[in-house]
Amino acid sequence: MKYLISLCFILLINSITFASINKSSAFVSYYLQRTEINIKDTTPKVTTTCEIIFKFNDEKSISLYHDYSVYISSFEKLDDIEVFTKNPQPNGKMKTIEIKDFKMNNAKSNSVFYDDEKEINITFLGLTVGSEAHVKYTTSTQEAHFTDPFSFSFYMPVQERRYELIVPEEVTISLIEKNILPTTFKFEKEVKRNETIYTWTAKDIEEQKPIDNPPARMAYTPHVLYKIDEYRARGKVFTVSKTPRDLFNWYVKNIKHVNKKPSDRIQALADSIVKGCTNDREKVIRIYDWVKQNIRYVAFENGMEGIIPREADLVCARRYGDCKDMSSLQFALLRAVKVPAYLTWLGTRRIPYTYSEVPLKNTDNHMIASVNLDGKWYFLDATDPNGFYDLPSDHIQGKQVMIYKNDTEYELVMVPVVKAEKNMFQEVNKIRLDKTKATITTETKYTGLLANNISNQLLYVSENDRQEFGKGIIKSISNNAALEKFVVEKATPNREVNYRVDFSIADFAKEVDDEIYVNVLMDRTLSNSYINEPNRTIPYSFQYNSMHEITYQLSVPENYKVAYLPENVDLKQDGFGASINYSQSGQDIICKQRIYLDLTELELKPAQFESWNKFIKQLNKAYKESITFKKL
Repeated sequence: MKYLISLCFILLINSITFASINKSSAFVSYYLQRTEINIKDTTPKVTTTCEIIFKFNDEKSISLYHDYSVYISSFEKLDDIEVFTKNPQPNGKMKTIEIKDFKMNNAKSNSVFYDDEKEINITFLGLTVGSEAHVKYTTSTQEAHFTDPFSFSFYMPVQERRYELIVPEEVTISLIEKNILPTTFKFEKEVKRNETIYTWTAKDIEEQKPIDNPPARMAYTPHVLYKIDEYRARGKVFTVSKTPRDLFNWYVKNIKHVNKKPSDRIQALADSIVKGCTNDREKVIRIYDWVKQNIRYVAFENGMEGIIPREADLVCARRYGDCKDMSSLQFALLRAVKVPAYLTWLGTRRIPYTYSEVPLKNTDNHMIASVNLDGKWYFLDATDPNGFYDLPSDHIQGKQVMIYKNDTEYELVMVPVVKAEKNMFQEVNKIRLDKTKATITTETKYTGLLANNISNQLLYVSENDRQEFGKGIIKSISNNAALEKFVVEKATPNREVNYRVDFSIADFAKEVDDEIYVNVLMDRTLSNSYINEPNRTIPYSFQYNSMHEITYQLSVPENYKVAYLPENVDLKQDGFGASINYSQSGQDIICKQRIYLDLTELELKPAQFESWNKFIKQLNKAYKESITFKKL
């Protein structure tokens, strides 16, 4: 039995396919992005021009797509923008309307308190059936440590999409192509006297379509990314992003001045937090928990402030900060009590790159603190309010991190994926029948990332809302369930969350003549996980591994005997499985249910879909089995 706990990412993200596009509604007839690299003095300057032509062929498309937004980061400068529409007139001619009134606002993000990214909102004027909207704009930047990947996916069908990259002879680049198939994309390389032009073209790209449980979007979206390895200027060679070392050096240049020495405030606080600790592990746990409990997480992006952590003393005084600030405070507090701690960069699972492959700022969007105890790395993500020091947060599992050991030394380390046995859902259900009505007492224990997940859901919930949460648990079993009592405990230091639910279900069993039929399997984990996408080529992703162990103890009704127990089921595949076993012990029926998901990369590959669907079919069949009692 579960509520709001899912083994899967409940997300819909878009896939991209190529076919003859539908031109009866709205579509993009042409989308060009031209990126040109130049050396200005001794610094690379990147200028990007985008040109888009929209076409509207019915009224619905005008209603849906009458505006468009351009996004500009603080590292970019908007050099020019030109927008106009061409609209058919009764006399058969086209009327051109130039649009010069643009609204620029801070871009909104659900996860960021302040974001310096600017959104330029464009409203297309005078649209009728048969109209065109033309958008052309140019941006420039002199920051080459992160580049803008060109993605071939779009929210509308595109007739032709083209990416041009112009590189002068004094610049050496590396190209990173992801999901670019030669049969679908046309690639050209033109070497001229002073420059090289790279061009990718795709035609008839269908609009983005939703898929269930995807991995990181850029893991399967066709896109091109470049990095500047080095360039020559004024007789010197400058290295930018040739190896992870180059990215590390750039990071160090920006943050090496932070937390050089603990302030009196930090030293006194650190000493008070670890008072009574006898070893480094106890100190790590105390400080990690203190930062989680006392510093409010507020995401803040503003130019280099989105990259450079603030001084620990300031974070401590303010009592709030973003991921970098919370990491800075952990780092300083641990160092103050002689525990070697390290600032650590990484990307969450939303980003599919590693530093080894893509040594650019594109590879990360997060910072944590790391410590090494007895030869093992621990990854301390204080933005997770109910995280455990010895388990990575679910959103950083399987990711490569860059650990800042000192100003000249770093280490690339993989965050482990937490095994199923660490993320346990254990439950005992005691069921008593009175004809068809069941009175049920459920005691449930969550451990590991499951405990972390449910604790975060209940973090700011009032007692009244907690009772509603309890109602949600039983309503997921039956709409006729009635809650009598719900008690939930906070996460314990040994990574557990426990709750108890007392409830009843009026129609839990079915009575036919002199027989009663009972299906005790209230937890039907994975029952809706059949992959019903025959042509899917994208992996099916999960949030975490887990193991469910549920016991049902059903008392045999008075004046009845057991007439039928379902056959036991044992389903095993590579990385997942289930078992359901029935037995009788005196006047009780004992059903033990075990379901596990234990994937090394937290995703099913397309080659596994057939065996997965077979497993789900067999599991769902087992879920439908009932116990039969016959009247004496």
